[in-house]
Amino acid sequence: MTDEARSSYLRRAGRGRLEDGRVVTWSVAEGARGRRWRWTLASADGDLVHVGLIELAPTGRFTRLELETGSGMLTLHPTPEGTMAHGNVVRGEGVDPIVMPWSDGAAIAFRDDPFGSALGSGQGSGWVVGGDLRLTSSSDSAADMPAPLDVDARGVPRLADAAEWALET
Repeated sequence: MTDEARSSYLRRAGRGRLEDGRVVTWSVAEGARGRRWRWTLASADGDLVHVGLIELAPTGRFTRLELETGSGMLTLHPTPEGTMAHGNVVRGEGVDPIVMPWSDGAAIAFRDDPFGSALGSGQGSGWVVGGDLRLTSSSDSAADMPAPLDVDARGVPRLADAAEWALET
């Protein structure tokens, strides 16, 4: 890989506030295999709500989700052919395996996280992750979902009181 190709990748970190005062801290590292987003969502008082990771292929196609909350840990990824998704939810009581239908370009949204929803917006319908880490069809959840944040030309969601820094390699 040339230095020029490497320097064109988006490698940034930042923080900002949602409309309700909650704070998002994030990083994005882009490379030949796509983008890896990591973010935390904290209450306005600084209490951690959740920690997330979304990976996207160079085409923007969703490839992996990891989300940790007080309810447990969720992992989800589509199969290579893109027709099914697999994963699990690990809770204090045990493991709940996940096997569900998937379609290429499907979206992942988060019931109470417009930043995460902007990252996983995909090109079509998909699934919504609730605070309890349960997945529901986006067609069943659309009415009570906040809209994802607008994104800039780089695909970075816009936050209030935003600050941003280079992510050094």
